[in-house]
Amino acid sequence: MAEIALGSYPAKRCARSTHNRFDPTAPTLGPPDPARQALVDAGIAFEAAVVETLAPTLGDGVVVVDAADWSAAVEQTAAAMDAGVPVIAGARLPNVNGRSGAPDLLIRHGDGYLPVDIKNHKTLDSPTRSTSPRSRASVQVAPLSAPGQIHTVTGLRADSGKRREDAMQLAHYTRMLQDLGRHGGELIGGVIGATDLTAALGTAQGVVWHPLEDTLARYDEEFALRLRVAEAAREGRELVRPVRISECDSCDWFPHCAQVAGPDDASFAVLTGHLSLPEWRHLYDTVGDGARLTVEELAGVDVEAHRESFAALGQRSGLTRLANAVRRAAMTVTGVDVEPNGSGWPDVPTADIEIDFDIEHDMDHIYQWGVRIRDGQDDATARYEPTVSFDPMDDAGEAALADEFADWLEAVLADARRTGRSVTVFHWSPVEIHKSAKFPRVAAALAGHTVDLMAWFKAEFFARTSSSIKAVAPLFGFDWDHEDSGGLTALLRIEQARAGSVEAKDWCLRYNCDDTAAQAAIRDGLRALRPPGPAAARRSDRPPTPHTPSATRS
Repeated sequence: MAEIALGSYPAKRCARSTHNRFDPTAPTLGPPDPARQALVDAGIAFEAAVVETLAPTLGDGVVVVDAADWSAAVEQTAAAMDAGVPVIAGARLPNVNGRSGAPDLLIRHGDGYLPVDIKNHKTLDSPTRSTSPRSRASVQVAPLSAPGQIHTVTGLRADSGKRREDAMQLAHYTRMLQDLGRHGGELIGGVIGATDLTAALGTAQGVVWHPLEDTLARYDEEFALRLRVAEAAREGRELVRPVRISECDSCDWFPHCAQVAGPDDASFAVLTGHLSLPEWRHLYDTVGDGARLTVEELAGVDVEAHRESFAALGQRSGLTRLANAVRRAAMTVTGVDVEPNGSGWPDVPTADIEIDFDIEHDMDHIYQWGVRIRDGQDDATARYEPTVSFDPMDDAGEAALADEFADWLEAVLADARRTGRSVTVFHWSPVEIHKSAKFPRVAAALAGHTVDLMAWFKAEFFARTSSSIKAVAPLFGFDWDHEDSGGLTALLRIEQARAGSVEAKDWCLRYNCDDTAAQAAIRDGLRALRPPGPAAARRSDRPPTPHTPSATRS
């Protein structure tokens, strides 16, 4: 039987995914989700672009491993290390102690090498350097022209979430280099990311170096578990059961794990507000039978009885998340999708003219200002009137499109003033207001007229699902025309539309129209759900506060 060799991802991912990969009875995964594949493709393109800049910058100081065959690439990498090449791109390492690995870069350091990964995500919390004398933040950075010349810059902080994930991969490569006798000694690893490092280096791109000493202990424990899980799965045994955590939302194994867990499993029945793996394990052990926990058992949990045990797990806001999970389990058992947070049924905000507002943007520019306008609550009068461009977008084009939208909105508001009618612009989440704030005419027109419907909904109601519009609107019978509707797919579709695809243009318009119509469907659905009689009387809360650009600008 072939030796098991795990790459750099398993230690930072759910152990059950490793089980599935080696379980001979697990189904073969189909093609990846197109939207997630687009992200992967973007990452590959970003890495290629970075590597392409290295040759002009470093000259003979860089070798790009280009052998197509893995074994030949391993030999080419070894030859470059033997020659002491300062930077090796596209490195391939030989399998060692159950590990396989392909660090994006190897940087010469001392008598060996340090690993660097190229990631199409931000590396700093903010690219702006803090000038506060009390700031204790600092990062270690190096320019691409001399990636091994590391220095400390104060006033900047590494992005904590990305750093933890990246560090686990870098720890994997570190252990491989150590086992191969090729490591440079210092327990650090680097990331070249998408954050502009001008404030730190005077140039946009460079390496952010992370300390790995603390990460290595956690990595060793997690990697050892994954090896045991893989060996057991290959032999037909099961060391880890499926448990739903936040990672599941983006995992291709999710449908299979849900089927294995069964329809009554508590963690899979709770659709949002996922507990951490240690928290679920505690509940499975203390409330369930150790291997299983039903949604009915979770619904009956006494939250206060777990206060001390959850505090001991050290997870932030653990007891609050447990209370929400228990509440959602009870709603699942009783078939309730949404319930008010207070004793009465809230009044749903209304206006004489209701505008549902949703923008679409690529990584840099707003290309679609979507609006659906109706007379009061009469949905038969609704019309979708987007301001959109399918041409390649630059700053000037974006500004011109924003002015075109401002013309439309100002005209609607002027007509409403002449006829004495009120106008409310609904949007789902603060993104529309934040993104609009850089266009003065749009921001001025919106000021005093907007209501963040998601914020209002979360303040007034508790849903069995998440507060995503894609989760809330279906509770009221609304659905999107396209099964692949989503923000990631929209990024793919706009590029196809710009390339001339009529089908992609139609998709972009329909998707945005549905996003605006969903907001109206939620308001109408909440009004329809309101129980009759005095018990539904609204408690004396303040009315929804309009959100203005000045109040919500970050």
